[in-house]
Amino acid sequence: MERLRAPELEPARAWLGTTRPLRLRELRGHVVILDFWTSCCVNCMHVLPILRDLERRHAGRPVVVIGVHSAKFPGEARPERVADAIARHDVEHPVVVDDGLAIWERYAIRSWPTLVVVRPDGTIAAVAPGEPDPVALDTLVRGLLAEAEAHGTLAAAPLTIPRGDPPPPRPLAFPGKLAVAPDGRIAVADSGHHRVLVLAPDGEVQVTIGSGRRGHHDAGFADARLDDPQGLAWADDGALWICDARSHTVRRADFSQGRLDTVAGTGSMGHVPITSPSPARTTALRSPWDLAVVGERVLVCLAGSHQLGVLAPAGAGAYTIDMLAGDGREALVDGPPRVACYAQPSGFARAGDRLYVADSETSAIREFDLGSGETRTLVGAGLFDWGSEDGPFAAARLQHPLGVAVTAGGDVLVADTFNDRLRRLDVRAGLVSTLSLGTDGESLREPGGLAVLADGDLLVADTGHHRLVRLAADGRFKAELEVRGAPAVPEPDEPPPPLLAAAPATRWFDLVLERAPTLAPGRATATLRLVAPEGWKFNAGAPQRLALEVSRRSDLVTTTDRITLSGQDRSDMSVEIDLEVAELPTSEVRSELLVRVDSMLCGGDPEVCAPSQAWLRIPLLLTNAGEAVFGVDLALAAPV
Repeated sequence: MERLRAPELEPARAWLGTTRPLRLRELRGHVVILDFWTSCCVNCMHVLPILRDLERRHAGRPVVVIGVHSAKFPGEARPERVADAIARHDVEHPVVVDDGLAIWERYAIRSWPTLVVVRPDGTIAAVAPGEPDPVALDTLVRGLLAEAEAHGTLAAAPLTIPRGDPPPPRPLAFPGKLAVAPDGRIAVADSGHHRVLVLAPDGEVQVTIGSGRRGHHDAGFADARLDDPQGLAWADDGALWICDARSHTVRRADFSQGRLDTVAGTGSMGHVPITSPSPARTTALRSPWDLAVVGERVLVCLAGSHQLGVLAPAGAGAYTIDMLAGDGREALVDGPPRVACYAQPSGFARAGDRLYVADSETSAIREFDLGSGETRTLVGAGLFDWGSEDGPFAAARLQHPLGVAVTAGGDVLVADTFNDRLRRLDVRAGLVSTLSLGTDGESLREPGGLAVLADGDLLVADTGHHRLVRLAADGRFKAELEVRGAPAVPEPDEPPPPLLAAAPATRWFDLVLERAPTLAPGRATATLRLVAPEGWKFNAGAPQRLALEVSRRSDLVTTTDRITLSGQDRSDMSVEIDLEVAELPTSEVRSELLVRVDSMLCGGDPEVCAPSQAWLRIPLLLTNAGEAVFGVDLALAAPV
C-alpha cells in the first residue's frame, strides 16, 4: 500500500514553546508525534503526561513531539490563551496554534485528542483517536526508530529546538478552586505549583499543603506531593477535602495531624466509568475536579468519566465510591441517575437539597436533586452550543464554565470561564445576567473558582491572571487579595519514567474509511464483515468480541458498548451494529464510530490458534438526506 506523506503544519497562527516555526521537512530522520488537542478537553489532558513520559524516555534520540492546538471554543483559540494552557499543563514540547482548524482539516482529524505518528521518511505511520495506550505508543516509536536505523535514514542526533524564557516566579500559578471555612480561612488550590495554600482572611499564608513538587505522595504537609489540585471543600470536623486532578485521587488534609492522605483513587488514571459501589482506595478514578461535603458523604465531580460520584464511609476510616449520576457517556441528557449524561462536570455548589453543577463541555449548568436523584438542565443546549447571551434560561448561553456558587438569596453565580466573566442565574425568574465587567487590571481572565463571603462579597480565583480578587455582589472590582508568605517553589526532581515492555502489536487502526457513510436521524444499521487472513479462520470454540465507542458527537449517535459473537469455523463472519441518530441541530454534523475487534483465529501448518486485534475508525456524516444502512469489510491481520 502506498504510504501517505504527512502535510506541512500550516497555515499556523503562531508557534509556541519555540522561538521559530518548525517544518516537517527539517524533521526528516525523526519520529514525529503530532498531538491534536484542545485545552478544554479532559481527554487531551490525559494524553499530555503520556507524551511527557515518552519524551523523557527517548531523550537524546531523534523523537519529536509537536502539539497541534485545534481549538473547540473561541475563548481558547487565541495564542496567548494557548500559551496559558501550555504553562498550566507543563507542556514542554513545541505547539502550533492551528488557524481556524486548517491543519486539523488537512489531516482529516475528527475528534480530540488524536495522535498522528510520522515516520522518519515523512510518511504517516499511524493515526490514533482517543487516549493512547502508553505501551502501544512506545512500541510503535521504538519500532520506527529501529526500522529507520536499519535503513540508514535515522538522524544522527535530535534537532535542537530553541525554547523561550520561563515566566518569572509568582505567589500563585493558575489558582483553580477555592473554599472559605466558617472562621474565614481561605483554602486555594495553587494548581500550577501543585500545592494548596490556607490563607488568613487578609491573604497571609497560614498553612502550605504539599511540597510544591509534582507527584502523588501521602505524608506530612511539607513532604506530601500533589499534581494539579483543583476542588476543595471544608468538612464539619475541620478537615479539608481535595480533588487532586492529575493524580486522579481525592485527598484529605487533617490539620490536627498535619498530614495529607489519599481517600479515593490509586494514583493512576482509570479507564472505565464507575457503575457500582467499590472500595474507594483501590478504584482508579478519572480526573476528579470538584467536591461537596453532604453529611458523612462526599460528592465528587468526576470530570474524566463524565459522572457525579459519591464517597460513603465504610468503617475504620475507609470509604466506598459509587456512581451518583451519569452513565459515562459525554452528552447532555436529563433524567434519573442511570439515564442522565454529563460532559466533564467541573464545579459544585449546594443549596439545601439541590446541587448545582458546572457541566463544562456542554457549557451548561445542571441541577441535581439530592432526594430524587434527578438531573435537569437549567442553562445549556449541547456539546457544540455556546455563547455569551443573557436572558431566559432557554436562550441564554455560557462558554465552558468551571465554577458555581450560591448566594444567600438563592441565586447561582457562575465562573463563565472562556467568556472571562461571572454570570448570575436567577433561579426563581429563570433569567441569566452578566455581572459588571471590569477593564484593564480589573478584568478577569478564565476564572476557575469562586466563593460567596459572609458579607456578600465574592472571592474569585482569577486563574489566568494568577491571583485572587474580591468583587462586590454585582461584580464590581474591589481589590486583589495579596497573597503573602507563600513558600518558594522548589526545583522539580521527578524520577525517570518507568521502562515499558513491548506491546504484542503496534498497528492501531487497520482500516480508516476515507468516505464517511451518511446517516439520517432515526434507527440505522451498520453491517461489519470481518475477513480472516488467508489460511486462517475464526475459532468455533471462542467468542469474538467488539468494543464500540462514539468518539465524536456521542450526544447525537448512540450504540451498544459491546457485542459478543459466537465463534464460527469459517474465514468470514458478519455482525450488525445498531445505531440511533437523534434529531440534528444543523443540516450536517460530523460524527465518528470507533470499533475494536478482538478475535481468536486458527490456521497455519501445524494449526495453531492465537488472538488477533484490529481497530476500525468509521467517520459518519449525519444529514436529513442520509441513509439508514451501510456496510464495511474489515480484513484482519494474521496473529503476531
